[in-house]
Amino acid sequence: MPEGAVPAPEPTDLDPSGLEIGRCSPGHPADDPERLRQRAVFLRELAEARALLARATPWRTSSARLRARLRQTTFWV
Repeated sequence: MPEGAVPAPEPTDLDPSGLEIGRCSPGHPADDPERLRQRAVFLRELAEARALLARATPWRTSSARLRARLRQTTFWV
């Protein structure tokens, strides 16, 4: 190690808040593969529904873009 260099900290299983990082405990909902599969299906269907709504009501999408542009212009100096 070069002179004056700071050694790298030892790797730990703790995040900055001091909580242990790792796998969930057995039986935890985030560890259930069936629940994860159902959640993935739900999120996929939700994205499809949002895309369908955007296609079915284009005025809503264009007005949302217009409102977003107006919001952006209010913060420009």
